[in-house]
Amino acid sequence: MKTAVITGAGNIGRGFIGQIMHEGGYKPVFLDVAAPVVDALNAEGGYPLDIVSRDGAERRIISPVSAVNGNDHEAAARAIADCDIAVTCVGAKALKYTIPNLAAGIRLRYKENKGPLDLLICENLMDADEYIRSLLRPELTDEELGSVGLVETSVGRMVPLPDPKLLEKEPLLVRAESYGVLPCDRDAFKGEIPDIPALYPVSPFRFIIERKLYIHNMGHAVCAYLGMAKGYDRIAQAIGDPEIRLVVSEAMKESAAALAKRHGMPLDALLLHCGDLIRRFGNTALGDTCARVGNDIPRKLAKSDRLTGAALSCAEAGYHPTFIAVGAAAALRAYETDDPVKDLEALTSVTEGEYHDDALGFYKMMASGAPLSDIIARADLLKTERYGRIV
Repeated sequence: MKTAVITGAGNIGRGFIGQIMHEGGYKPVFLDVAAPVVDALNAEGGYPLDIVSRDGAERRIISPVSAVNGNDHEAAARAIADCDIAVTCVGAKALKYTIPNLAAGIRLRYKENKGPLDLLICENLMDADEYIRSLLRPELTDEELGSVGLVETSVGRMVPLPDPKLLEKEPLLVRAESYGVLPCDRDAFKGEIPDIPALYPVSPFRFIIERKLYIHNMGHAVCAYLGMAKGYDRIAQAIGDPEIRLVVSEAMKESAAALAKRHGMPLDALLLHCGDLIRRFGNTALGDTCARVGNDIPRKLAKSDRLTGAALSCAEAGYHPTFIAVGAAAALRAYETDDPVKDLEALTSVTEGEYHDDALGFYKMMASGAPLSDIIARADLLKTERYGRIV
């Protein structure tokens, strides 16, 4: 049986990648440093995955699977050297820690003439392929590095943290929504593109990755930060609030218009995509939290990430990211510590101009206790001033 080595046995690893590899005829081999998870996967030989919606849950058992402890470097390298395809889904901040095992596996694979290795990169990180290449370059020869296909993907499935009470009964349980397509960069493969039903090769791929980060992830983050501001615990609760839903929708439309113009894509399809995402955010069965979606605020405000990156994309296309700035202001508000002025200066130093000024203005309104309705009214006024009235 073909094997897929999946570095990262967390929510995306088990809640999405493990499923699509299993259904594509591959045995998932998880590579992780969490010993209890590794041991449990090896003991059980599989795990339960619940596909949840408002209509209930559909249970699937992902089996057979196995796991390797990432601290056993020899075993990890051997698994990578022998696999048919590799995947990373550890989170952008943890990618650098996967490099020693990955490099060792690539060297061993190259030495044994096992052919090229394609690595699907399932991370919310712009230019993730170049980032991983920069980390591998000092560890490998040009020939070894040239044998690796660094394949960017766009992970659209939402897989929240399971309820701790459920994990007490079933420690390996994962719950996820039904969305199950994995777009990937067709041009980056070194070997034959695998025949996996959920895998959707696309060329050129840049539009897909920007759509994911600057529409899906950006809208999700705006929903989370505004939800925090209004005291909501769950994403589904937040998107059910009409004021939050309006801001999220308007922010996503701003980014959609920019991407359509920059990439020459039909705007109507992107707007339909925005609407579908908002409805998916409202999946109460997922139980996704604002805290999980909104964590790591400095990274999500960084120049190439979902909020500021989407805003700069709008500005480049000649549009005004006014409602994206409302989301950025809410992120700044959520990040406040004992020195909010210092926090604000640090987090807005990555950009300047209209977006910076709007975010600062909306942040000050929030800090003074202004209701979201007043902030929306201010954003509407700015939009009217900037675009004029359509007659």
